[in-house]
Amino acid sequence: DKKEYALSPLLSPYFEGVRKELSIFSPYFVPGKSGTAFLAQLAQRGVRVRILTNSLASNDVGIVHAGYKKYRKKLLRSGVELYELNKKLTRKQRKEKKGVGGSSKASLHTKSFVFDRKQVFIGSLNLDPRAILHNTEIGVVLKVPEIAEEMAKWFEENIEQIAFRLELKKDENGYE
Repeated sequence: DKKEYALSPLLSPYFEGVRKELSIFSPYFVPGKSGTAFLAQLAQRGVRVRILTNSLASNDVGIVHAGYKKYRKKLLRSGVELYELNKKLTRKQRKEKKGVGGSSKASLHTKSFVFDRKQVFIGSLNLDPRAILHNTEIGVVLKVPEIAEEMAKWFEENIEQIAFRLELKKDENGYE
């Protein structure tokens, strides 16, 4: 039975146990209704939730970005911090990347979660329905606060150079 190999039920206690801060690195981030509600609930109870994912420009799968886009407003309204990768490659980097059969875009590939700067998940799990429900994924949880702290600090120190933060803006009619 494939369900016995599912990774998400094993990670649930870590997500549910977060008290202060959750940092998510996920190239394909499509939280769905339940994931959006859960992350919004965390943020509303005072947990700092930060997510780094690909922007449309850095995403190599446009349909995934379209799936994520419909949840952005609800996440932002609840206080979740959303960052989208915006790395620009030099002409030389683009040429090198194209030369090995890849696209010319720089994109996030890391799949990692940092729980309260105490534990870190690193693995193959994207936060999207296909990965959670259908794919067989692999990963490890490291209960090493030093690594978790370093990753959280890296986020703070580097995020503005590699990504832009999404914000809600009101137009002249007061609509977001």
